[in-house]
Amino acid sequence: MSKENSGEKNTGRKVWRGLLVLCALALAGGAAYRLTRPEEAVETTPLPTVSVTRPEIASIGIETSLIGQMVPGDLYYVTPKAAGEIREIYVEQGDFVEEGDPICEIDNQKQIDAAKISLDSAQVSVDTYQDSVATAKTNLDRMAALLNTGDISSQTYEQTKAAYDQAAAGLEGAKLQLEAAQLQYDTQVEYATVTAPVSGKIESESMEINALAAQSTQLCVISGDSAKKVQFGVTDRLLPAFSLGETIRVEKQGETYEGTISSISTMVSAASGLYPLEATVADNGAIPAGASVKVYFTSEKAEDVLTVPTDAIYYDGGKNYVYTVSEISKEELSDTGSGTVATVMEGNTPAEVHKIEVETGLSDGERTEIRSGISQEDTVILTWTNQLYEGAQVQVLSAGAESEASEE
Repeated sequence: MSKENSGEKNTGRKVWRGLLVLCALALAGGAAYRLTRPEEAVETTPLPTVSVTRPEIASIGIETSLIGQMVPGDLYYVTPKAAGEIREIYVEQGDFVEEGDPICEIDNQKQIDAAKISLDSAQVSVDTYQDSVATAKTNLDRMAALLNTGDISSQTYEQTKAAYDQAAAGLEGAKLQLEAAQLQYDTQVEYATVTAPVSGKIESESMEINALAAQSTQLCVISGDSAKKVQFGVTDRLLPAFSLGETIRVEKQGETYEGTISSISTMVSAASGLYPLEATVADNGAIPAGASVKVYFTSEKAEDVLTVPTDAIYYDGGKNYVYTVSEISKEELSDTGSGTVATVMEGNTPAEVHKIEVETGLSDGERTEIRSGISQEDTVILTWTNQLYEGAQVQVLSAGAESEASEE
């Protein structure tokens, strides 16, 4: 073997030895790294958090509003009882009067004078008959004495007694005429002053000094001091919603007053085509008569029914749904499928979501009637998350945490 060949072989062996050493060192380094590197942390993902509630038994009513008009509780149209000129006026529109207070003075002196003449004539007639009775009584007593002595016949006595009886009857008739004349005179004097028939407010008055007031002339209108009324009309569809004594609300300029249905008509008004209703309103005089007000009443209601918050109901494909949860253990938490582990915050409860179709009824905006689908024992989800679907896993917010959140 030549020296050249021998040198090439030695060089090749050195190269291979170097490569083997490098491989050994690489293997040793990798093993050392695996033994000394820190353990990788496991990634976690918290489950979606939801708030829940239980269905409640409650009553639901749908409120409807209409326009009504305030009217006085009782109206009295004051007219004079005797015709004559108006001499004095004691009240103005807006005044409050007590029963018996003067309204105005009517000049009916002619009627008073005529009544006085009749009264005086009746008095003269009474005086005349009294004299006649006194004379007839004297004659009757004298004839009675003569009859006892036999100086006159019984026929003559009977004639005298008949004259006395006639005079006495005439006196009684004259007295009755005197009483009637006195009453007529007193009435005409009383009619001269027109007085308030009731206590209340002068809603309107149309009197003028020296104006002639006939017995049919309306002098003023008084509203009694009883509670005011609101009048409104309803359609035949809404009429069954009302009953006597039912409570309504009346609103005017932001103030609300309570009212009670006092009259329900079953005949349609020819003017409006609606059924007229009335309700008394305790407004303490705050709403003027004739003012337009809003009338609120319950047009539909469902009592003692199963309800949930309206926000807990969702709509999909023309159907109504609620999401409920059933509690699960932490061991039942499923793999997220992305190499992470689902976790639940301390105090919260892991649960599984169920999408339940329900039949709904009345809704007042805050709560909705549930007619079928769930019971009072179910737990309904209140909060929305895009991770709500059948079989999804969530964590239910603890009662304490929910309370703190609401306070904040």
